[in-house]
Amino acid sequence: MPAWNRVLQSAIGYHELGMSEEALRELGTIDPALRGEVPTLELRGVLLVQLGRWEEAAETHAELCRADGACAGSFIVWGCCLYQLGRITDCRDALLAAPASARDHALWNFHLACYQAVLGEDQQARGSLHRALVLDPRLSAMAARNSNLSPLMET
Repeated sequence: MPAWNRVLQSAIGYHELGMSEEALRELGTIDPALRGEVPTLELRGVLLVQLGRWEEAAETHAELCRADGACAGSFIVWGCCLYQLGRITDCRDALLAAPASARDHALWNFHLACYQAVLGEDQQARGSLHRALVLDPRLSAMAARNSNLSPLMET
């Protein structure tokens, strides 16, 4: 097993034990040339979110989203990190930077609707919410409890 993989497995072990700071320190020992590998970025992103280190988490998820084949979930988490920083326009823009295939994901549309609603883009938010609910009708209960989306459901 290559040294990089051993370090990654150790960091995962720390994470599984709830030792997020230790896991981050372990990831810090990886050769800098390998720190941009997707598995390393994914774990680093998870750890930073758990620790509430939103700026670093946003930067890590932005880097992850630049990787080939980045999935819709990575863009959603990037947006959530930016939301925690109060950067709502950036949240929306992060989601819109996702590949076109993301538009087929209910949660991607749901989050986009939330950000659009906060920004006062009600017409776009209604469209995104409608698309989310078509893709996954189970999200309607969550939308009804969301203070930004529930008014859009009433009109």
